[in-house]
Amino acid sequence: MSDGHPSSNQEPLKSPGQYLRSLRHEKNLSIEMVTEATKITGKNIRAIEGSLFEQLPADTFVRGLVTLYGNFLDIDGSKVAAEFLAERKQHATGSRPQNLTMKTIPPSTLAPKKLAEPSHVSSATVALVLLAAIILSFSGFCFYTSWNPFAFLSKQTSTMQASIQRMIAGDKAPETNIDEARTLPETKESTAAHQVIPADKTHDYPYRLSAHFLRDCTATVSIDGQKPIIKKYTSGQVAHWAAQQQLKITFDTSKAATLSLNNAPLSFPNAKNDRPPSLLLPDDVFDHQ
Repeated sequence: MSDGHPSSNQEPLKSPGQYLRSLRHEKNLSIEMVTEATKITGKNIRAIEGSLFEQLPADTFVRGLVTLYGNFLDIDGSKVAAEFLAERKQHATGSRPQNLTMKTIPPSTLAPKKLAEPSHVSSATVALVLLAAIILSFSGFCFYTSWNPFAFLSKQTSTMQASIQRMIAGDKAPETNIDEARTLPETKESTAAHQVIPADKTHDYPYRLSAHFLRDCTATVSIDGQKPIIKKYTSGQVAHWAAQQQLKITFDTSKAATLSLNNAPLSFPNAKNDRPPSLLLPDDVFDHQ
């Protein structure tokens, strides 16, 4: 048998397009199935199988299409593409193709080709990566700024609980901030004698007095027998004091403020024997309630 024209008792040699079509038929694949798997349009598949060169794009694109189609049919697509382009070139020049027919290629001589499938990343994986990035960023911020979010949340929770308890109790007295409780005049003596009381330490001070001043007034305060502190307050100002054993306060003006003891209303003391109004806790607490 020669490589040119087959004899009458031989099977006619196939062109590259015919060979691809015969392989597709052997695998019982429709053009629509090939299109779905390779994303090659049905028009281009029919043009390749029918050697309709004028209906196909440029050689660069045709090489890729034929290679992809051949690989999908489990043969060496690059060889088929080379034969197909050679046939196309001969067709364009008008000369008769030489050695462009293809014999049946034994499957054992060609390695099976598989189309590469695009990788898929699940949304759960993306969410976990983003969450990890947020946690690392937040941890870095806390470490850099030395900020403790747990202590902050604990403080906010304590403040909220105190507010809820006041609302449930129906307390209408002026709001007091225990964190500012024992700060009186900002002097060296007062700083040493009257320190700020944390919210979680208020149970250590059984006498907590608050004053909402209605007019300008000067108050003299002695806490737990310490040296008296004198400070002037203006109308609208709020002051807080706390003592463990005894609290004595003297005002230079009558009815200068509304008072509350442990968040309960307390009557303002009256002046006696030409003496300014004063209050001694706990001795006078029952007299003034």
